[in-house]
Amino acid sequence: MTAVPFEGPEKKLEVILKRPLPGLRSAGRSSPGRSAAGDSSPGQGAPIDPCWVEVVEAAGARIVSCTSTEEMDAYLLSESSLFVWDDRVLMITCGTTSLIDAVPHVIETVSKENVAFFFYERKNLMYPELQRSDFEMDAQDLTAFFEGKSYRLGPANRDHIHIFYHSTPNRPVENDITLEILMHDLHPEVRAAFVPRPEEPIDQMEARTGVDDLYPDMVKDAFRFQPYGYSLNKVRGESYMTIHVTPEPHGSYASFETNVTERNYTETIERVISIFRPNRFSLAMTGSQDENQTPQENLLPQRMRGFQVTESSFYEFDSGYAVTFRNYSASE
Repeated sequence: MTAVPFEGPEKKLEVILKRPLPGLRSAGRSSPGRSAAGDSSPGQGAPIDPCWVEVVEAAGARIVSCTSTEEMDAYLLSESSLFVWDDRVLMITCGTTSLIDAVPHVIETVSKENVAFFFYERKNLMYPELQRSDFEMDAQDLTAFFEGKSYRLGPANRDHIHIFYHSTPNRPVENDITLEILMHDLHPEVRAAFVPRPEEPIDQMEARTGVDDLYPDMVKDAFRFQPYGYSLNKVRGESYMTIHVTPEPHGSYASFETNVTERNYTETIERVISIFRPNRFSLAMTGSQDENQTPQENLLPQRMRGFQVTESSFYEFDSGYAVTFRNYSASE
């Protein structure tokens, strides 16, 4: 019997609130959760909020573990990650999860009237026939909640992302930026490096692959799935970094995302690419824009050694946020 391929590229939901909800993180805490599906790193063990258990299960995933700072909770999921602050929620899922089914639960939790910005992002998929919906169907469902707008960044027949976006007029935009690196066709040595080795602790795998070198001052929570798959959350204050790796020979994929503010992201991007050595990848930078902030093009590399830019686009939304999207392919 042929194994069902795993869909690495993610769906992503981010909701930013008009006013913080102090109980958004702390209400109804219970004991930590664990999964028997793989092995984990030290540092797991923050309490699990039943409210977010319901949200995650609505999408068809489950919570594996949680770690926290004073400002945020970071959940590792069976398919990617969930982050909760007092004033925003970020949820990322992969595989055949239906993230759109979690939206009603999130909206009920935060209150529709308190939503200032709503982002729903979905990358083009490798195995779309295995999904319960496509982006157009999801966008239609979202119009039941918001009169948003839909966008596509990137060519229709190559790597691209779809975005459904809604904003509230006159909501001040704060200094806020997110970097995503979406990587396909990982080098065979990298794929092999992320396949679990008998008796090797997860910390040793992270040191061997170089993952530990990314924001080493952050608190980490990692999980290695059987027979394949690796997820990592790192947190510090209000900042996060997350990595998800699908190392299967067919359809290998890895994603990196962070909201850490840097003067320039070139060094971080080069380090991530050197770890995963993809044949092609996409950059997506989403951030607030005003006259006092550095233009996004000045935050990204002018060129990448060994790669050529095959697509570059920039789109400004109507409320102060903008997205830069680039596709890169390995130079011949």
